[in-house]
Amino acid sequence: MAKFFIIKRRYLFVGGLVILVALIGLMGSLIGNTEIVSTPEQTEPEIKIVSIDFDPQIVIRDITYGEEMFKGVQILPASHFKVSAIIQNMTENTMTNVPVVLTIQSLEDKNKQISKEGIIPTLEPGATAKIAFENIEALGDATGKSATAGQHEMVLAIKANLEGGASQNTEARVVFNVDSSIKS
Repeated sequence: MAKFFIIKRRYLFVGGLVILVALIGLMGSLIGNTEIVSTPEQTEPEIKIVSIDFDPQIVIRDITYGEEMFKGVQILPASHFKVSAIIQNMTENTMTNVPVVLTIQSLEDKNKQISKEGIIPTLEPGATAKIAFENIEALGDATGKSATAGQHEMVLAIKANLEGGASQNTEARVVFNVDSSIKS
């Protein structure tokens, strides 16, 4: 005895559409361009910040404020400090009057900010120069009690100077906590 299956046309049509969409998606993924550029092309900086040093040195510690423990916090153990940086010319040209700006801002109170500027008179191709910013006073101090009172963000920025030969801006950011109760 034979059995008959009855399929309505609309179910056949919907099933056919689903198979067609799946085949088009499969063909698109096989034939389509698989190279997706998610970041713009990286360029070599004209001026590189090789290193940033703090005096006294920043220490990395696990620290407890109140009942909360913070792991791997960068702590500057003094409320007066010095920041120095080594800058390198990455071009084939001599640069003159390169402006370097150091900005320190309190993360607890964004209105508190210190800004100091220095100038590197001449920077030969491939050469390095050291610039130092001294007598910097912290904008807050955790003093072992508050996790936010001593948080600072430092931005070391090298500004473009077309007359001097630098056409790019370069900057480095460091977030650290000032806590004079910590002994290094």
